[in-house]
Amino acid sequence: MLRSVWGFVVFALMLLAGCESVRIPDPDVRYVAFGDSSTAGPTDTDYPDVLVDLLQIPAAEMAKEGRGGEATAEGLERLKQFISDGIFPNAHTLLYWEGGGDVVTFLRRVDPLLIHSPSSPDYPFRTGLTRTLDEAQSNIEAAIAAGQNAGWSVYVATYPLRPTVPLPCDALPVPVMLPGQVTIANAYTELINERIRLAAVNTGAVLVDVAADDGLKGRLGTFVDCNHLGESGNAVAAEVFAAALAGVRTE
Repeated sequence: MLRSVWGFVVFALMLLAGCESVRIPDPDVRYVAFGDSSTAGPTDTDYPDVLVDLLQIPAAEMAKEGRGGEATAEGLERLKQFISDGIFPNAHTLLYWEGGGDVVTFLRRVDPLLIHSPSSPDYPFRTGLTRTLDEAQSNIEAAIAAGQNAGWSVYVATYPLRPTVPLPCDALPVPVMLPGQVTIANAYTELINERIRLAAVNTGAVLVDVAADDGLKGRLGTFVDCNHLGESGNAVAAEVFAAALAGVRTE
């Protein structure tokens, strides 16, 4: 009795001290939607919100654990912490969508205006980009393994390509990403998608190939800005996840 009271006192003191890392285990959660702003973005409705309806499950069974701007190294530590703390004791499925943040961080450092295409033979940042992609793939594979070791079925998603039109873009030093810059950005997206696909093969995770879905391939109106799907795009992404969860092959 004394031990339980002391535990409550410690917990209350941590809350009063503003300790944001304190999480209470949630036994209702069955699906953990984990990732960057692709999982929890600027729109009112993200793909996990739609997926709940498609799967016909209570909203409480879906944990939306997206963090905008997160790179895979940060995400890996956050996911490991969730698992070690037993935050989702009854979860059985991990929906993992990360990797884009690594590329964005790299670009902000070496080519914030998207002048150089990685498809060019004389691309000047090849060594650094390869290192970034290697590290991202390693982190993705480690995150998948962490989920699998926790007994979860793991699904890992690729990123859709942007339509080649001017797009609002907070990620650039200028407010709009022009069509030429979109083409270069998509070339980077294809590179991280290749690593995500390799990670799925290497670990046995189920690939949710959002990038390959015809409903999102450069379609107008699916993106709200240069890096985020709008509500219609999230609805399509949710359908791709639902198909993967149902064991339906998506092309």
